Amino acid sequence: MKNLFTLLVVNLLISQGLFAQQYVDLLHIQHSHSIGKVDAVSFDQTNFTESSVDLLLPIKLDSTKTIITGAIGERTYFNDRTGNSVMIYGLMLKAGMNIKHSQNLSGSYILLPRIASDKLQFNSNTFQLGGLILMKRKYSEVFSFKFGVYSNSEFFSPFIVPVLGFYFQKARWEMNVSMPINADINYTIKKNLLAVGFRYDGISRSYFRYNTANRYLEKANNELALYARVNIKEWNFKIMAGHSLWRKFGEFDSNDRADLALPSFKIGSRSPIYESALDELLIKLSLTYRLAI
Repeated sequence: MKNLFTLLVVNLLISQGLFAQQYVDLLHIQHSHSIGKVDAVSFDQTNFTESSVDLLLPIKLDSTKTIITGAIGERTYFNDRTGNSVMIYGLMLKAGMNIKHSQNLSGSYILLPRIASDKLQFNSNTFQLGGLILMKRKYSEVFSFKFGVYSNSEFFSPFIVPVLGFYFQKARWEMNVSMPINADINYTIKKNLLAVGFRYDGISRSYFRYNTANRYLEKANNELALYARVNIKEWNFKIMAGHSLWRKFGEFDSNDRADLALPSFKIGSRSPIYESALDELLIKLSLTYRLAI
């Protein structure tokens, strides 16, 4: 049964050129906890935790097309400078297609509807619509280049993120970069068992708040971390230690929106009801079901 499942996924993925790397992550579970510190204003100890589950399921149509489906669920808990505890949730669906345009060029076209709020309710207040177009050009067996754009109808404004990156794997080194969203550089110490690496993640998201009428919460976060990864057959366990950079939470009136947001700045001014900066040391644990192809 295991061999049949492996052959099925390999047939779905490798024939499509869905991924430049020699594996695919079908399930990824992650939990992050920041090491709290005493706030200089309120004298309360800060607290920040995040948990997420990412599921991917590709469905083959023919030799050049594969449907991409899946979902991402996430939960964030923190206490702000006023001492209030805040819990926010996000649920994103993946629905799209990967098309192999030629021997060395493929494209992923994915619709990303999302609900984001302090309550898991689906309505016009919590709904966002996003999408991703990502092109991949293979230049050799060890290197490929990728470029595209991600966009989403965030509550703070339309959000557009140009994406540039590459994938490189040779000998013990692997580099998987998609800036400004994430980057992963790792070195294999013992094949199929142990690797160490460096990872960057950058996000900016927004959530509707039922607990404060007609407001939304914006979360901006960048994280740098070193990690060790242990492989046990198809399962990978990773422990990371690092620090957040420019992590901010801001609450705004629902009508207080910018005209346009890009990764490094926004066009149009806003006036936050409050803002909290929560840069802290962090620990992350993750478990991944990774299938070699």
